[in-house]
Amino acid sequence: MKKENIYKILLIGLFALISVAVPVATIISSAGLPENAFSENENRYLEKMPEFNFDTVTDKSFMTKFENFFSDRIVLREQWIGLMNDFDRILGKKEIKGIFTEDGRMMQSWRTSDYSVDSVNKNLAAMEKFAEKYPKMKMYFMLAPNAQEIYSDTLPVNCGAADQKLFIKNCYDSLPSITGIDVYSGLLAAKNEYIYYRTDHHWTSYGAYIGYKSAASAMKFTAYSEDKFSIEHASNEFRGTLYSKTLDNSITPDTIDIYALANNEPQVKVSVYKSGAEPDSTYDSLYFREFLDVKDKYSTFLGQNVPRIDIDSEIPQENDKGSLLIIKDSYAHSLIPFLTKNYSHITVLDLRYINSDLSSIGVNLKDYENVLFMYNVITFSQDTNVKKLDFIIK
Repeated sequence: MKKENIYKILLIGLFALISVAVPVATIISSAGLPENAFSENENRYLEKMPEFNFDTVTDKSFMTKFENFFSDRIVLREQWIGLMNDFDRILGKKEIKGIFTEDGRMMQSWRTSDYSVDSVNKNLAAMEKFAEKYPKMKMYFMLAPNAQEIYSDTLPVNCGAADQKLFIKNCYDSLPSITGIDVYSGLLAAKNEYIYYRTDHHWTSYGAYIGYKSAASAMKFTAYSEDKFSIEHASNEFRGTLYSKTLDNSITPDTIDIYALANNEPQVKVSVYKSGAEPDSTYDSLYFREFLDVKDKYSTFLGQNVPRIDIDSEIPQENDKGSLLIIKDSYAHSLIPFLTKNYSHITVLDLRYINSDLSSIGVNLKDYENVLFMYNVITFSQDTNVKKLDFIIK
Protein backbone atom coordinates (compact mmCIF):
# COMPACT_ATOMS: atom_id res chain seq x y z
CA MET A 1 0.00 0.00 0.00
CA LYS A 2 1.27 3.43 -0.89
CA LYS A 3 2.58 5.58 1.93
CA GLU A 4 0.19 8.44 0.98
CA ASN A 5 -2.80 6.12 1.39
CA ILE A 6 -1.53 4.98 4.76
CA TYR A 7 -1.37 8.61 5.91
CA LYS A 8 -4.92 9.20 4.66
CA ILE A 9 -6.20 6.13 6.48
CA LEU A 10 -4.44 7.19 9.67
CA LEU A 11 -5.86 10.72 9.38
CA ILE A 12 -9.39 9.43 8.80
CA GLY A 13 -8.96 7.09 11.75
CA LEU A 14 -7.77 9.94 13.96
CA PHE A 15 -10.81 12.09 13.12
CA ALA A 16 -13.10 9.09 13.64
CA LEU A 17 -11.54 8.48 17.04
CA ILE A 18 -11.94 12.15 17.98
CA SER A 19 -15.56 12.17 16.81
CA VAL A 20 -16.32 9.31 19.20
CA ALA A 21 -13.96 10.10 22.05
CA VAL A 22 -14.83 13.79 22.45
CA PRO A 23 -18.61 13.27 22.87
CA VAL A 24 -18.05 10.38 25.28
CA ALA A 25 -15.50 12.36 27.29
CA THR A 26 -17.85 15.34 27.28
CA ILE A 27 -20.74 13.33 28.69
CA ILE A 28 -18.48 11.84 31.37
CA SER A 29 -16.96 15.20 32.33
CA SER A 30 -20.37 16.91 32.31
CA ALA A 31 -21.63 14.42 34.85
CA GLY A 32 -19.10 15.81 37.30
CA LEU A 33 -20.00 19.46 36.71
CA PRO A 34 -22.61 21.23 38.83
CA GLU A 35 -25.84 22.05 37.00
CA ASN A 36 -25.18 25.80 37.42
CA ALA A 37 -21.51 25.66 36.34
CA PHE A 38 -20.06 29.12 35.69
CA SER A 39 -17.60 30.06 32.94
CA GLU A 40 -15.28 32.68 34.38
CA ASN A 41 -13.74 33.32 30.96
CA GLU A 42 -17.14 34.18 29.42
CA ASN A 43 -18.60 35.65 32.62
CA ARG A 44 -21.79 33.60 32.30
CA TYR A 45 -23.43 30.40 33.49
CA LEU A 46 -23.17 27.40 31.19
CA GLU A 47 -26.29 25.95 29.58
CA LYS A 48 -28.11 23.46 31.80
CA MET A 49 -29.23 20.02 30.65
CA PRO A 50 -32.70 20.61 29.16
CA GLU A 51 -35.78 18.87 30.49
CA PHE A 52 -36.77 15.85 28.43
CA ASN A 53 -40.51 15.38 28.04
CA PHE A 54 -43.21 15.11 25.38
CA ASP A 55 -43.64 18.88 25.04
CA THR A 56 -39.93 19.73 24.66
CA VAL A 57 -39.45 16.96 22.11
CA THR A 58 -42.47 17.84 19.98
CA ASP A 59 -41.73 21.59 19.89
CA LYS A 60 -38.05 20.80 19.11
CA SER A 61 -36.81 22.97 22.00
CA PHE A 62 -35.08 19.96 23.59
CA MET A 63 -32.69 19.44 20.69
CA THR A 64 -31.93 23.16 20.39
CA LYS A 65 -31.15 23.45 24.10
CA PHE A 66 -29.27 20.15 24.10
CA GLU A 67 -27.01 21.39 21.30
CA ASN A 68 -26.28 24.52 23.38
CA PHE A 69 -25.70 22.32 26.45
CA PHE A 70 -23.29 20.08 24.55
CA SER A 71 -21.50 23.04 22.98
CA ASP A 72 -21.05 24.68 26.37
CA ARG A 73 -19.73 21.58 28.11
CA ILE A 74 -17.68 19.85 25.42
CA VAL A 75 -14.45 18.57 26.95
CA LEU A 76 -11.50 20.96 26.47
CA ARG A 77 -14.01 23.43 24.98
CA GLU A 78 -11.87 26.55 25.31
CA GLN A 79 -8.84 24.78 23.89
CA TRP A 80 -10.89 23.72 20.85
CA ILE A 81 -12.20 27.26 20.36
CA GLY A 82 -8.70 28.69 20.60
CA LEU A 83 -7.38 26.11 18.14
CA MET A 84 -10.10 26.87 15.57
CA ASN A 85 -9.46 30.60 15.92
CA ASP A 86 -5.73 29.97 15.42
CA PHE A 87 -6.51 28.12 12.18
CA ASP A 88 -8.59 31.09 11.00
CA ARG A 89 -5.67 33.44 11.68
CA ILE A 90 -3.24 31.15 9.85
CA LEU A 91 -5.60 31.19 6.87
CA GLY A 92 -5.39 34.99 6.87
CA LYS A 93 -8.79 35.79 8.34
CA LYS A 94 -8.73 39.36 9.67
CA GLU A 95 -11.96 39.34 11.66
CA ILE A 96 -12.81 36.58 14.12
CA LYS A 97 -16.14 36.62 15.96
CA GLY A 98 -16.56 40.34 15.39
CA ILE A 99 -13.03 41.18 16.55
CA PHE A 100 -10.22 42.71 14.49
CA THR A 101 -6.69 42.12 15.76
CA GLU A 102 -4.08 44.52 14.42
CA ASP A 103 -0.79 45.84 15.81
CA GLY A 104 -1.12 43.78 18.98
CA ARG A 105 -4.57 45.17 19.76
CA MET A 106 -8.05 43.64 19.62
CA MET A 107 -10.86 45.91 18.41
CA GLN A 108 -14.59 45.28 18.49
CA SER A 109 -15.98 45.67 14.96
CA TRP A 110 -18.98 47.94 14.31
CA ARG A 111 -20.84 48.47 11.06
CA THR A 112 -24.00 50.37 10.17
CA SER A 113 -25.75 47.01 9.85
CA ASP A 114 -25.06 46.35 13.54
CA TYR A 115 -27.70 48.77 14.82
CA SER A 116 -31.16 50.15 14.11
CA VAL A 117 -31.34 53.83 13.18
CA ASP A 118 -34.96 53.87 14.37
CA SER A 119 -33.97 52.54 17.80
CA VAL A 120 -31.19 55.13 18.14
CA ASN A 121 -33.61 57.92 17.20
CA LYS A 122 -36.07 56.74 19.85
CA ASN A 123 -33.34 56.91 22.49
CA LEU A 124 -32.35 60.40 21.39
CA ALA A 125 -35.98 61.56 21.37
CA ALA A 126 -36.44 60.28 24.93
CA MET A 127 -33.31 62.14 26.06
CA GLU A 128 -34.43 65.40 24.44
CA LYS A 129 -37.92 65.08 25.93
CA PHE A 130 -36.36 64.51 29.36
CA ALA A 131 -34.18 67.62 28.96
CA GLU A 132 -37.13 69.75 27.88
CA LYS A 133 -39.10 68.56 30.91
CA TYR A 134 -36.35 69.68 33.31
CA PRO A 135 -34.93 72.86 31.76
CA LYS A 136 -33.30 74.04 35.01
CA MET A 137 -31.00 71.03 35.12
CA LYS A 138 -27.75 71.27 33.17
CA MET A 139 -27.55 68.23 30.91
CA TYR A 140 -24.56 66.78 29.09
CA PHE A 141 -23.90 63.83 26.80
CA MET A 142 -20.52 62.11 26.45
CA LEU A 143 -20.46 59.60 23.59
CA ALA A 144 -17.07 57.94 23.44
CA PRO A 145 -15.63 56.33 20.30
CA ASN A 146 -14.22 52.83 20.52
CA ALA A 147 -10.77 51.58 19.58
CA GLN A 148 -11.93 50.61 16.08
CA GLU A 149 -12.50 54.29 15.27
CA ILE A 150 -9.34 55.71 16.81
CA TYR A 151 -7.18 53.06 15.14
CA SER A 152 -9.18 52.82 11.90
CA ASP A 153 -5.99 53.38 9.90
CA THR A 154 -4.81 49.91 10.97
CA LEU A 155 -7.95 48.07 9.81
CA PRO A 156 -8.13 46.02 6.60
CA VAL A 157 -9.12 48.00 3.51
CA ASN A 158 -12.86 47.82 2.73
CA CYS A 159 -13.67 46.15 6.06
CA GLY A 160 -16.89 48.15 6.24
CA ALA A 161 -16.24 49.91 9.56
CA ALA A 162 -18.87 52.55 10.34
CA ASP A 163 -17.92 56.21 10.82
CA GLN A 164 -18.15 56.79 14.58
CA LYS A 165 -17.19 60.45 14.34
CA LEU A 166 -20.20 61.08 12.08
CA PHE A 167 -22.45 59.01 14.33
CA ILE A 168 -21.43 61.10 17.37
CA LYS A 169 -22.02 64.36 15.49
CA ASN A 170 -25.48 63.25 14.34
CA CYS A 171 -26.43 62.28 17.88
CA TYR A 172 -25.25 65.58 19.35
CA ASP A 173 -27.04 67.55 16.62
CA SER A 174 -30.29 65.75 17.52
CA LEU A 175 -30.16 67.04 21.11
CA PRO A 176 -30.48 70.86 21.13
CA SER A 177 -31.27 70.87 24.87
CA ILE A 178 -28.26 68.75 25.86
CA THR A 179 -24.60 69.78 25.60
CA GLY A 180 -22.44 67.31 23.72
CA ILE A 181 -18.97 66.65 25.14
CA ASP A 182 -16.15 66.31 22.61
CA VAL A 183 -14.11 63.41 23.93
CA TYR A 184 -13.27 62.25 20.40
CA SER A 185 -10.59 64.90 19.81
CA GLY A 186 -8.76 64.17 23.05
CA LEU A 187 -8.68 60.43 22.44
CA LEU A 188 -7.52 60.84 18.85
CA ALA A 189 -4.71 63.17 19.96
CA ALA A 190 -3.58 60.55 22.49
CA LYS A 191 -3.88 57.53 20.18
CA ASN A 192 -0.23 56.60 20.73
CA GLU A 193 -0.84 56.35 24.47
CA TYR A 194 -2.42 53.48 26.42
CA ILE A 195 -6.02 54.67 26.11
CA TYR A 196 -7.81 51.40 25.24
CA TYR A 197 -7.27 47.91 26.59
CA ARG A 198 -5.69 45.47 24.17
CA THR A 199 -8.00 42.59 25.12
CA ASP A 200 -11.15 44.35 26.28
CA HIS A 201 -13.74 46.71 24.74
CA HIS A 202 -13.39 49.41 27.44
CA TRP A 203 -11.07 52.38 27.59
CA THR A 204 -8.24 52.26 30.12
CA SER A 205 -7.96 54.48 33.17
CA TYR A 206 -5.87 56.89 31.11
CA GLY A 207 -8.52 56.92 28.40
CA ALA A 208 -11.07 57.70 31.12
CA TYR A 209 -8.82 60.49 32.40
CA ILE A 210 -8.96 62.07 28.94
CA GLY A 211 -12.74 61.75 29.19
CA TYR A 212 -12.56 63.54 32.55
CA LYS A 213 -10.61 66.44 31.06
CA SER A 214 -13.04 66.65 28.16
CA ALA A 215 -15.95 66.73 30.60
CA ALA A 216 -14.29 69.53 32.59
CA SER A 217 -14.14 71.74 29.53
CA ALA A 218 -17.84 71.34 28.76
CA MET A 219 -19.19 71.13 32.32
CA LYS A 220 -17.20 74.13 33.56
CA PHE A 221 -15.14 72.63 36.34
CA THR A 222 -11.38 72.56 36.83
CA ALA A 223 -9.91 69.12 36.22
CA TYR A 224 -6.90 68.00 38.22
CA SER A 225 -3.81 67.86 36.05
CA GLU A 226 -2.18 64.53 35.40
CA ASP A 227 0.78 65.28 37.65
CA LYS A 228 -1.52 65.55 40.67
CA PHE A 229 -2.26 61.80 40.56
CA SER A 230 -0.34 58.80 41.73
CA ILE A 231 -0.92 55.66 39.64
CA GLU A 232 -1.08 52.15 41.06
CA HIS A 233 -0.60 49.28 38.62
CA ALA A 234 -3.06 47.04 40.45
CA SER A 235 -2.87 44.10 38.02
CA ASN A 236 -0.91 43.21 34.89
CA GLU A 237 -2.96 40.08 34.13
CA PHE A 238 -6.22 41.42 32.74
CA ARG A 239 -7.68 39.56 29.75
CA GLY A 240 -11.06 41.04 28.92
CA THR A 241 -14.19 40.53 26.85
CA LEU A 242 -12.46 40.52 23.47
CA TYR A 243 -9.98 37.89 24.59
CA SER A 244 -12.92 35.76 25.77
CA LYS A 245 -14.16 35.62 22.17
CA THR A 246 -10.83 35.01 20.43
CA LEU A 247 -8.75 33.25 23.12
CA ASP A 248 -5.70 34.72 21.39
CA ASN A 249 -2.82 34.30 23.83
CA SER A 250 -0.42 36.15 21.54
CA ILE A 251 -1.84 39.52 22.74
CA THR A 252 -0.19 40.98 25.83
CA PRO A 253 -2.51 41.01 28.87
CA ASP A 254 -3.69 44.41 30.07
CA THR A 255 -2.92 46.51 33.13
CA ILE A 256 -5.54 47.76 35.56
CA ASP A 257 -4.44 51.21 36.75
CA ILE A 258 -5.90 52.98 39.77
CA TYR A 259 -5.54 56.76 39.90
CA ALA A 260 -5.62 58.62 43.21
CA LEU A 261 -4.70 62.18 44.12
CA ALA A 262 -1.20 62.15 45.52
CA ASN A 263 -2.37 64.64 48.14
CA ASN A 264 -5.79 64.87 49.77
CA GLU A 265 -7.57 61.99 48.03
CA PRO A 266 -11.16 62.48 49.24
CA GLN A 267 -12.87 60.08 51.60
CA VAL A 268 -15.90 58.48 49.97
CA LYS A 269 -19.03 56.58 50.89
CA VAL A 270 -20.31 54.26 48.17
CA SER A 271 -23.88 52.99 48.56
CA VAL A 272 -24.99 50.13 46.30
CA TYR A 273 -28.69 49.64 45.53
CA LYS A 274 -29.60 46.28 44.02
CA SER A 275 -33.33 46.74 44.54
CA GLY A 276 -35.61 49.18 46.34
CA ALA A 277 -35.01 52.61 47.79
CA GLU A 278 -32.56 51.58 50.52
CA PRO A 279 -28.92 50.60 49.93
CA ASP A 280 -28.06 46.92 50.15
CA SER A 281 -24.46 47.64 51.13
CA THR A 282 -22.03 50.52 51.67
CA TYR A 283 -18.29 50.80 51.12
CA ASP A 284 -15.51 53.28 51.84
CA SER A 285 -13.75 52.82 48.50
CA LEU A 286 -14.49 53.31 44.80
CA TYR A 287 -12.48 50.17 44.01
CA PHE A 288 -13.70 46.62 44.60
CA ARG A 289 -10.32 44.95 44.82
CA GLU A 290 -11.64 41.41 45.12
CA PHE A 291 -12.17 41.52 41.35
CA LEU A 292 -8.42 41.84 40.82
CA ASP A 293 -8.19 38.14 41.68
CA VAL A 294 -10.73 36.94 39.10
CA LYS A 295 -11.11 37.28 35.35
CA ASP A 296 -13.64 40.14 35.47
CA LYS A 297 -11.01 42.63 36.57
CA TYR A 298 -12.76 45.65 35.03
CA SER A 299 -15.37 45.32 37.80
CA THR A 300 -12.65 46.61 40.15
CA PHE A 301 -14.13 49.96 39.13
CA LEU A 302 -17.33 50.33 41.20
CA GLY A 303 -18.17 46.62 41.08
CA GLN A 304 -20.64 44.93 38.76
CA ASN A 305 -23.67 46.58 37.17
CA VAL A 306 -26.59 47.37 39.48
CA PRO A 307 -29.61 49.71 39.13
CA ARG A 308 -28.19 52.48 41.32
CA ILE A 309 -24.99 53.56 43.06
CA ASP A 310 -24.60 56.67 45.21
CA ILE A 311 -21.20 58.22 45.93
CA ASP A 312 -20.63 60.91 48.54
CA SER A 313 -17.20 62.56 48.52
CA GLU A 314 -15.58 64.79 51.10
CA ILE A 315 -14.05 67.40 48.83
CA PRO A 316 -13.07 71.06 49.42
CA GLN A 317 -16.03 73.38 49.03
CA GLU A 318 -14.24 75.48 46.44
CA ASN A 319 -13.94 72.40 44.18
CA ASP A 320 -17.50 71.21 44.69
CA LYS A 321 -19.80 71.47 41.68
CA GLY A 322 -22.67 69.99 43.67
CA SER A 323 -24.76 66.96 42.71
CA LEU A 324 -24.52 64.94 39.52
CA LEU A 325 -26.83 62.27 38.09
CA ILE A 326 -25.10 59.90 35.67
CA ILE A 327 -27.07 57.69 33.28
CA LYS A 328 -24.54 55.32 31.79
CA ASP A 329 -23.04 52.15 30.41
CA SER A 330 -19.95 50.46 31.84
CA TYR A 331 -17.52 52.93 30.21
CA ALA A 332 -18.55 55.32 32.99
CA HIS A 333 -17.20 53.05 35.73
CA SER A 334 -13.57 54.05 35.22
CA LEU A 335 -14.52 57.70 34.56
CA ILE A 336 -16.54 58.22 37.74
CA PRO A 337 -13.59 58.03 40.19
CA PHE A 338 -12.21 61.17 38.51
CA LEU A 339 -15.56 62.98 38.72
CA THR A 340 -15.76 62.33 42.47
CA LYS A 341 -12.95 64.88 42.86
CA ASN A 342 -15.33 67.63 41.66
CA TYR A 343 -18.84 66.50 42.65
CA SER A 344 -19.66 65.84 46.29
CA HIS A 345 -22.71 63.72 45.48
CA ILE A 346 -23.08 61.45 42.45
CA THR A 347 -25.92 59.05 41.67
CA VAL A 348 -25.25 56.47 38.97
CA LEU A 349 -28.16 54.83 37.15
CA ASP A 350 -28.05 51.84 34.81
CA LEU A 351 -31.32 51.84 32.87
CA ARG A 352 -30.92 48.19 31.91
CA TYR A 353 -31.91 47.27 35.46
CA ILE A 354 -34.65 49.85 36.07
CA ASN A 355 -38.19 49.06 34.95
CA SER A 356 -40.35 51.28 37.14
CA ASP A 357 -40.63 54.90 38.24
CA LEU A 358 -37.37 56.31 39.66
CA SER A 359 -39.15 57.05 42.93
CA SER A 360 -39.32 53.29 43.50
CA ILE A 361 -35.53 53.25 43.88
CA GLY A 362 -35.45 56.43 45.94
CA VAL A 363 -34.33 58.90 43.26
CA ASN A 364 -35.78 62.42 43.32
CA LEU A 365 -34.65 64.44 40.31
CA LYS A 366 -35.03 67.69 42.26
CA ASP A 367 -31.91 66.66 44.20
CA TYR A 368 -29.64 67.11 41.18
CA GLU A 369 -28.27 70.16 39.44
CA ASN A 370 -26.44 68.30 36.68
CA VAL A 371 -27.09 65.24 34.50
CA LEU A 372 -24.49 63.37 32.45
CA PHE A 373 -25.38 60.72 29.89
CA MET A 374 -22.23 58.63 29.40
CA TYR A 375 -22.04 55.86 26.79
CA ASN A 376 -19.66 54.43 24.24
CA VAL A 377 -20.77 54.47 20.61
CA ILE A 378 -21.31 50.73 20.12
CA THR A 379 -23.31 50.24 23.32
CA PHE A 380 -25.46 53.32 22.73
CA SER A 381 -26.19 52.36 19.13
CA GLN A 382 -27.49 48.98 20.25
CA ASP A 383 -29.10 49.96 23.55
CA THR A 384 -32.88 49.67 23.79
CA ASN A 385 -33.17 50.99 27.33
CA VAL A 386 -32.57 54.75 27.06
CA LYS A 387 -36.08 55.22 25.73
CA LYS A 388 -37.29 54.03 29.15
CA LEU A 389 -36.84 57.67 30.20
CA ASP A 390 -40.33 58.17 28.75
CA PHE A 391 -41.99 56.13 31.48
CA ILE A 392 -39.60 55.80 34.46
CA ILE A 393 -39.50 59.58 34.96
CA LYS A 394 -42.82 61.13 35.97
